[in-house]
This record gives sequence, structure tokens and C-alpha cells, in this order.
Amino acid sequence: MSLVTLTNITKRYDPDVILDDISVAIAPGDRIGLIGRNGCGKTTLLKVISCILTDIKGNVALAKGKRIGYLSQEPDLERDCTLRQEMLKVFHEQSALEDKMLMLAEEMETDETPQLLQEYARIQEQHDRLGGYDYEHKINRVLGGLGFSEPDFNLPINVLSGGQKSRATLAKLLLEEPDLLLFDEPTNHLDINGIEWLENYLNTEFKGGVLVVSHDRYFLDKVVHKIWELESSKINIYRGNYSKYLETKNIERIVDQRAFKMQQAFVEQEKEFIERNIAGQRTREAQGRRKKLERMEIVEKPKQDAPTVKLNFTQETRGGNDILRCHKVSKQFDEKVLFTDLTFEVDRGDVIGILGANGTGKTTLFRMILGQEQPTKGELWVGPTLKFGYYTQELEGLNQDNEVLEEVWELCPQKTQQEIRSYLAKFLFSGDDVFKQIGNLSGGEQSRVQLAKLLLENANVLLLDEPTNHLDIPAREALEKALEQYPATIFIISHDRFLLNSLATKMLIFEVTKEGTNTHFFNGTYAEYEAEQQRQVFEEMQSQQQQEVVQTKKTQKSTKSKSKRKRKMKAQRLVGSN
Repeated sequence: MSLVTLTNITKRYDPDVILDDISVAIAPGDRIGLIGRNGCGKTTLLKVISCILTDIKGNVALAKGKRIGYLSQEPDLERDCTLRQEMLKVFHEQSALEDKMLMLAEEMETDETPQLLQEYARIQEQHDRLGGYDYEHKINRVLGGLGFSEPDFNLPINVLSGGQKSRATLAKLLLEEPDLLLFDEPTNHLDINGIEWLENYLNTEFKGGVLVVSHDRYFLDKVVHKIWELESSKINIYRGNYSKYLETKNIERIVDQRAFKMQQAFVEQEKEFIERNIAGQRTREAQGRRKKLERMEIVEKPKQDAPTVKLNFTQETRGGNDILRCHKVSKQFDEKVLFTDLTFEVDRGDVIGILGANGTGKTTLFRMILGQEQPTKGELWVGPTLKFGYYTQELEGLNQDNEVLEEVWELCPQKTQQEIRSYLAKFLFSGDDVFKQIGNLSGGEQSRVQLAKLLLENANVLLLDEPTNHLDIPAREALEKALEQYPATIFIISHDRFLLNSLATKMLIFEVTKEGTNTHFFNGTYAEYEAEQQRQVFEEMQSQQQQEVVQTKKTQKSTKSKSKRKRKMKAQRLVGSN
């Protein structure tokens, strides 16, 4: 039985139809990835399923007694609560039962009547059925998994950052354990550890259905078993994860193109025959063929892919082969130590993927490479002929008051307006879009402007700080393709593991430990790094199991030895008494 069923759903924002006669269902245990271009209606569909949006045609049927949990991109938390208090709201039933048990326990100190004992036992059974006191452990585990430390638990919601509030909303939703989870970009504010924790939680612990909107292709590969592609207001359903979807989509495209070309060739051939013979000796045959053509089901011309950004990174000068040497570099601000003893080397053509939690010093390393910060200790050498192109995570290089056209034109004032407009069209800015103010653009649009500026710099070393954060999947794929063809050196700070796995030849890891931040350099791809991490975890587990076996044998041997000594002493006492 389905958790939720959508029948003939149509949603219009005049004059556009966003969802057109959609009929789909979600079953218990389904893991579905909802993909599509920005603005195609993915969030609208989530709101329809969760019944937030009711101004629609069609029907949404939720199975009786089932609950839906919806993670929107806008956190909804009580400002005056602490983080822990907000999580405790999920378990208000257990808390209320605990209050009753406490009151009954106080009464029983002076009056242990059978009625009170029975009532206490009944409430305790109800409390146990809801999970007992285990919720404290659940809260700690979920908050910890999503990147909160114990001191954070007592912080008021109103002092948390936007990213922390988003993570708190996700934590609360997971603790509620609904029957169906609807996620809208759940990994946006998670670091790699948080994303991996969420993947593991959904794969091993959560038993309900999941429908997730995400641009994180690695996450989709790890979690989902089905893809819903929202395209032209319709949903196309594909079995498998995101990578399997890409394979199937490509095969479909090839088959459709071949079928269309074959039918077009056949139709042309038949039309030629009909024209040649309609008035001749083979008139009847020509008429028959014409009737068959009229009745033939026409294969539609395959749809052209929607336009996406066109990127091509170039370098003005080649630069040297020695790019960067970092030897025992440390960095701290006042008493805060970011990292120590950072050592690695980079040669021309290397693609360095940089991983680590927020606040560990990754962006500071970029500023040190650019000369904007100096090492506290150690030596950082940068090649003298390098020209850097820097993409900032916070889009700091954009003048929010400028129009798109003037923001880009400032970099090459020698070009004509038409040349700049033609260039901006490659980044999907056409018509009056070029006159929009930067401050009024979406995050994705501002990212495209920053990429447009970056390409004009003709750098021979790229420093990219979370370049895919605001991009949809087609734009991410276009960026990957351009970077794959770029012949020079690239540093990429990113939580986008699909991007790292596609491009990185070496990995620089910033790892948070109890003692501080450890850094280590891995000479290999992200997939190889991940495999190495899994191997180490496996070996540690094996070593721990072996130690436990050895300890168990020692304990058993000690127990047997003690038992043997006791029996010997007992026998000696018996002999002595005789």
C-alpha cells in the first residue's frame, strides 16, 4: 500500500503550467530523488505532497494514520528555546508521562495502594512503548551526527547561524521519525562528515519513505533507488540511482534519435514513391501507401536539451611547472589555532581537492596562497609566474549595486556592449536579464556572473571555494566538463564529492580531532581516499575484535585457573580434615 498517491495533479502559476496531470505514488521504503532544473517546480511538488499547497487540480491521498515530515529551505524554530529544548519538544509525550510517574512515585511514598501501583505500572508501560528514556541518547546522537558539539546544545536558537538553524531543523525532523520524509536540499549546510552520517542514517536506520530534492549527485547515488525527473511539467520515472539514470537517459536519447531518423527516412521514401506512382500504373499501391502513412503513429522529434551555461577556461600564460611548496606551515588567530605542520607540494596540472569541516582553515589557506594572509609558522612558496583566478564561496567579488552587464563589462571595457551581451548569453543571461541588479539575483544567478568574470581572467591557477554551491545539476556538469579540459592547476574546496571524484588527482584533508585540526595529503582521487578510509576503519574493527578475543581468552583462562585453585584448596582441606 502506498504512503501517498497523487492523481492527475495540475498546478498553474498563470500563465505557466508548473505541474501537468501528474499521477505518481510513494511506497514505504521508497528512496526517490527528485531532479530538474532550477525553477521547474520541484519545491512546488513537495508542497503539494505535504498539503502545504492546496490550490491545485487533482487529488492527494495520504494513507490513514501516516505522517509526513517536510524539510523546507526555510527553518521554522522557536527563537527563545535552546537547541536541546527544541529537540525535546519531539518527545513531549514521554516527558508528560515522566511527570505523571514522578507525581505517582511521590504519592506512593506515603500511600502504596494497589490502585496507585497499577496506575504507575500502566504509565511506565506506555512510557516504555514510546521508547522510554532512550530519547536523550537519540538527541545527542542526531545532533552530534549533524555537526553540533555538546556546548552547542544549550545555545539559544536566536544565536545560531543560518546554516546551524537549517541543521537543527533537519535534526528535529529526523527525531520525529515520520512515515515519509520530504527533503528540499538537505545537504546544503552539512560538511562531508554530516552528509555521510545522514546517508548512513537513511540507509540503515530510517525505515520510512524518502523523497529528496538535491543537487548533490554523490548523495543521490548513495541513497536513492529511483529518480523522478521533472521536465516540461511532467514526471519521468527511472529505476536506479543518479548514475544509473544518466546511463538510461543517454540510451533513451540515442534510441529516440535513431527511431526518429529512421521514420523520417522511411516517410521520405514513401512520399517519393507516392508522388512518382499516384497517377501511373501503380496508382492503387501508391494510394495504399498513402493511407498507411496517414494512419502511422508519428515518432516525435527528440526534445533538445534545455540551454545550459557554456564554459571554457583558458590561460593567458602557461606558468611554471613548480606551483606551490608548503613546509610545516601553521596558522592561528590570537589563541585560535586553525592548523599546524601543513606540508605538501603541488605541480603544474595537479587538481587538489580540499576537504574539511567549516572553520578548519581551508579558505584561510587560499588567502595565504594569494598573499592576503601570512603563515604564523613555516614556509609557503608560490611560483613567481602564476596568475590566480579566485572564486569565493560568499560571492564577495560581486558589486551588489551593479547591473549584470556593467559588472562583467568592467573587466574588458575595450569590448562592445554587443560582444559582452553575446558573452553573457553563454551564462543564460539574455534580453533584459543583463540589466538586472546583482543584488536582486538568486544565488545561482550570482554564481553564473562570478563564473563569467572568472573565465575572463585567463588565469593559470584556479582557486575555487565551493564553486557548485548555488548551481543546479546541468550547470555543475557544465563546470565539470570545462574544468576537465583546463590544462593548468586547480585547487577546489568543496563538499561536492561527485565533483571531487571527477576531477581531483590529489586530496588535502583538514580533519577535526579532540586535539585540534590535523591535516594530511593524500596522493589519489576522492574514491581512492574513501576506499582507504574504509580500509582503515575495517582494520581497526578487526584489530579491536582480535583484542576482545584475546581479552576474553585471558579472562576465561584466569577464571579456569582460579576455579582450579579453589578445587585444589578444597581437596586439600578435605584431606587435612580426614
